[in-house]
Amino acid sequence: MKLEKVNVAVAKPYDVIIDNDLIKNAGHHLEDFIQQRKVMIITDENVASFGYLGSLQEAISPITKAVHTITLPAGEEQKSSANYIYLQEQLATLNYSRTDVLIALGGGVIGDLVGFTAATYLRGIPYIQMPTTLLSAIDSSVGGKTAIDLPQGKNLVGAFYQPARVLCDLTTFHTLSQSIFEDGCAELIKYGMILDDELLNDLMTRDQPLTALSDDLANIVKRCVEIKRNVVLEDEHDLGLRQLLNFGHTIGHAIEQVSHYKVSHGRGVATGMILTQLMAEKEGLTDLILAERFNQLLNQYHLLDQVYLAKAYTFADLLDAMTNDKKRRGGEITEIFPESFGKCELKTITFDQYANWLEKFFTDLKTDQLPITIIGAEA
Repeated sequence: MKLEKVNVAVAKPYDVIIDNDLIKNAGHHLEDFIQQRKVMIITDENVASFGYLGSLQEAISPITKAVHTITLPAGEEQKSSANYIYLQEQLATLNYSRTDVLIALGGGVIGDLVGFTAATYLRGIPYIQMPTTLLSAIDSSVGGKTAIDLPQGKNLVGAFYQPARVLCDLTTFHTLSQSIFEDGCAELIKYGMILDDELLNDLMTRDQPLTALSDDLANIVKRCVEIKRNVVLEDEHDLGLRQLLNFGHTIGHAIEQVSHYKVSHGRGVATGMILTQLMAEKEGLTDLILAERFNQLLNQYHLLDQVYLAKAYTFADLLDAMTNDKKRRGGEITEIFPESFGKCELKTITFDQYANWLEKFFTDLKTDQLPITIIGAEA
């Protein structure tokens, strides 16, 4: 495959580079940013176990002033205030300056944590995103959203802070479990649903589901990055169009939180998307046949196989988790409702009205009374 590049022309433009073996060739692709500078690579134990940390360190050490590494345990709980302070203190102890560089080598958790650390250390230090999952490659590594979690909710403390470059090494996808790769497919399906009916149709009509070895994976990653880029350029700070990217996330984040992250992000969002699709049908915005087809696609990637975990919780649990949702504005919430494949609308309603809608659908989910059969709910 040939190297693909997407330029994100924000105030400080940067490139998203998509190719195989980018970690091994990182010195070439990052020379302008890291030459004779101190570099701190932050990763997690899963990524390090596959040798990616060692390979990156070997690739960039000859041209840097020094390379330091920090390896955290894997998991959403690492996106914490404690780790944020720990990273800040390590940077200060090692006398990192505004000309030095951080590298986030990992999935969305590492990318969000390192990005927020970079945004606030010395009021801003350059950082590079090197996503190692499909989900982080097409979503969280692009666009400059950085954050940590609080006990009260996900991504409640953060900043908009763009990376200096994104290197998406497709080779790292080969070591992902099927489940983690499928989590990324949830965000891919989301892009198709909100803005690209052609992408969604391609996914629905494939002979075989997308995998890390699919010949067209690079093109699909590039297409998603281009969609994200276009949305970010129009609405960098999430005040309008960019909110479309939150399709399914209100419910999804709440389910993740109440399950203590036993429900993965992709599967939480998938559940949120199908329930929101059914709400849209009930409100006359779309029709049930779309929900049926969408449900089939989500199940093709096993994205509803954790729905049964959500059934262990009450609606009050979900409501409490949604109280601090960032999409709320006072007593209102802006939600994303599908009209047709590839087209969604932002709809601002009272939070009480949204909660009343959701309570019925969550009750129906728990009692298997939804108008379509969600396979995951039967697990």
